Amino acid sequence: MINSLNEIFSLMQYQKITLNIPGIFLNVKTSAESTLAIVTVDEQSGNIYTKEQFENISLQIRNFIQNNNCLRYRFLYIIISDDDNCIKRLLSNDVSYWRIVPCANRLMIFETACDDFLVLREPIENMLLQTSKKSDLNDSTSIFDKEVNVRLAVMNIGIIVLNVIIFIVISILSPPGSDDISDKLALDWTLVINHGEFYRLLTCMFVHAGIDHIYNNMIVLLFIGSYFELAIGRMNYIIVYFSSGIIAGLTSMFYNMSKNNYVQSVGASGAIFGIIGGMTAIILVKYFHKHNLDLKKIIFIAFLSLYSGFSSQGVDNAAHVGGFISGFLISFIIYSIRTVKEKKKCFKITA
Repeated sequence: MINSLNEIFSLMQYQKITLNIPGIFLNVKTSAESTLAIVTVDEQSGNIYTKEQFENISLQIRNFIQNNNCLRYRFLYIIISDDDNCIKRLLSNDVSYWRIVPCANRLMIFETACDDFLVLREPIENMLLQTSKKSDLNDSTSIFDKEVNVRLAVMNIGIIVLNVIIFIVISILSPPGSDDISDKLALDWTLVINHGEFYRLLTCMFVHAGIDHIYNNMIVLLFIGSYFELAIGRMNYIIVYFSSGIIAGLTSMFYNMSKNNYVQSVGASGAIFGIIGGMTAIILVKYFHKHNLDLKKIIFIAFLSLYSGFSSQGVDNAAHVGGFISGFLISFIIYSIRTVKEKKKCFKITA
């Protein structure tokens, strides 16, 4: 949508000024009488600002225009958002603003809007009308987008493939009725503590107890993990996945030691719960749904998975809880730091 708006602004003789501010765009048209400035805020891009942050950004933009000898200027703010509270959250009542509602492909013009910008109304409404028609003709677009997102999540898909390959290899090499290979890779706190076999904290994440076990784990990982990787990045995904898996294993070890439970643990569920916790943390930081997953859905999945574990026999709930909490905390720190850095970036002029 931003590209289409920029084309319209360009046809109307507006000059695009590049800002180093995520999700905010500036177009300026200067004449002998005055300067018209359009500030477009695209909340679809995933950047949500508070009123204080946006007022600071607006002040910087106004100062830039004034410093370029533009003493008479008029502003129009175009907010692209499905959030009905976006105007109240960002703007004061005395500014000129329009709102584009993406889910309805609708332009809303308010009473405070400056008449100098009304010439843009018709081309923008025509653009939205064409977008709506394309959407009606391509109902499968959202499904296609999800498939593309899943395909692009390279690390997540790679981990799923690796789990499946290891499961097949173990199944082929293990004698009928024998668990010798799995026993050598499973997490056993007595062997880790007494014999220093710390490698089991890692290998146990790639061993599964049967077809149902690996199928259930990989389905959840495919659904959640791909979105998580796209939201946090490939390297951060790897950090969260393996850190959560190892911490989940440690949690399981110390819990079973305290209870004198002599058990073996296998499966990727500790790391997967770390991914679920991580996705929950991201949505809490962003205060909006990401990649078609909202907070209610994530919490529901986490609750359902935890409840299923606590109500079933033979499930390592300590690992699940440890994985979820560690994934949440690690992701919260990573994503919070990245978000703060993005917000602190000041804009630059490329003219």
